[in-house]
Amino acid sequence: MFGKINRRNLLAGGLGAALPLPAIAQGDYPSRPIRVVIGFPPGGGVDTIGRPTFQRLSQRLGQAIAIDNRAGNNGNIAMDHVTKSPADGYTLFFGNVGNFTTQALFPNPGFDTIRDFAYVCRVHIGPLAIAVPADFPARTLQEFLDIARRRPGELNFGSGGSGGVPHFAFEILKQRVGFDIVHVPYRGSGPALQDLLGGRVQLMVDGYGLMRGAHEAGRVRVLAITSRQRHPNLPDVPTVDEAGVPGYEFTSWSALAAPAATPPAILRRLEDAMRWTMENTDLPQTLLGFATFPAFAPGAEIRELAVKERETWTRIAREVNIRAD
Repeated sequence: MFGKINRRNLLAGGLGAALPLPAIAQGDYPSRPIRVVIGFPPGGGVDTIGRPTFQRLSQRLGQAIAIDNRAGNNGNIAMDHVTKSPADGYTLFFGNVGNFTTQALFPNPGFDTIRDFAYVCRVHIGPLAIAVPADFPARTLQEFLDIARRRPGELNFGSGGSGGVPHFAFEILKQRVGFDIVHVPYRGSGPALQDLLGGRVQLMVDGYGLMRGAHEAGRVRVLAITSRQRHPNLPDVPTVDEAGVPGYEFTSWSALAAPAATPPAILRRLEDAMRWTMENTDLPQTLLGFATFPAFAPGAEIRELAVKERETWTRIAREVNIRAD
């Protein structure tokens, strides 16, 4: 549905490991640390992908990259801050497809995701995981849906905020299969996960990287993933389609962006450095460990994708009656 996986764009881990390491062209940028703003708290899905990504990019650029978590309003607070920051390459934004299509639910957030951003590149694309607490009495997605139908309005779905990627994925599933679960939006996915572990919410749909530690520790049960095909790092976890909802598919992606007036030379430097990082470090293997796929794509391509995705998300929001709570 959204952001279908194009394997031609996936950069398999280690492809460039044996290549000689070309020297970076010397220039003024970057001459000091860079700040990457993320619109969710530490520990959320975007944050989980971003930290190892920018740690490796930092090594390539030769400058520290600090993560600045500014949570709230589906990332709009962070995005607004970046659009109003100096366009000098030292304040960047890293977000997911839900951030870059925010006008689907927030028509007037104070900025425009196409006009006010210069897109640097895409980093990954992949499915979400559907999970319940380990002690919840459902071992399959169908068992969960049966329980939800028998207990309308009694179960809670926790998400990182209204209008985000998990919220959309959940509402589309809800429309497809028919059940009544209360949506509980949090100020980020990390707090929602804590309440899933505590049993205060009974379902989460989010990036697997967020819940990997809890899953490996046996504290959550992953019932299905939302892509059309299984992920190689979760071979025993079925897709939603395999779990009994034919045709369901939902994938997300993340991208790096800068204020719109950022000089083209700086954007190229960042894009080239990220491309090199994806081809010559262990970042692809790290991303695969989060049950997603490394999927570098240049800024011009991602800008076009963001335009199309915003149109699609706006239509879907109307069709399934998704609202900002």
